[in-house]
Amino acid sequence: MSTILVIYSMKVSRKTRYGLRMMVQLAKNYSRGPVAMSAIAEKEGISEKFLGQIMFALKSALPITSVRGPRGGYSLAEHPSKITVNSVLNVFESAGLVECVTNAGTCRRSSRCNSRAVWVKIDNIVSDSLDAITLADLVSVGTTKRKSVKNERKIKK
Repeated sequence: MSTILVIYSMKVSRKTRYGLRMMVQLAKNYSRGPVAMSAIAEKEGISEKFLGQIMFALKSALPITSVRGPRGGYSLAEHPSKITVNSVLNVFESAGLVECVTNAGTCRRSSRCNSRAVWVKIDNIVSDSLDAITLADLVSVGTTKRKSVKNERKIKK
């Protein structure tokens, strides 16, 4: 129960949230080829200029390819099942809930700190959970939800 409370209190930046949404759009279009930045911006309701900044960071850290020209855009260079949510989050977020988790040298008390063990354990649980979720999983969840909503509409009629 306490782990859930900690996860819910984590703050994730807007760049991270938008970056994940952008990656899901690329995953949805994996077999269809490159997706134009303008199409992603329109679909997600995000400024194209801001998405450009986000894509610059994503492209430098994750398997994304770009194609120039009128039918150009961005696409995943690996199958969506190979890219984890954690890898996307790590592009924008510093690792560890508390700085001493990833760098014990930042705190002179870390070697004798009783609470550090708790932060390390929580960080491992969160990282493992996010590593277990892939872009393919997110695409699948979205497809399942859309089918469920369509079925609910049919039933109501």
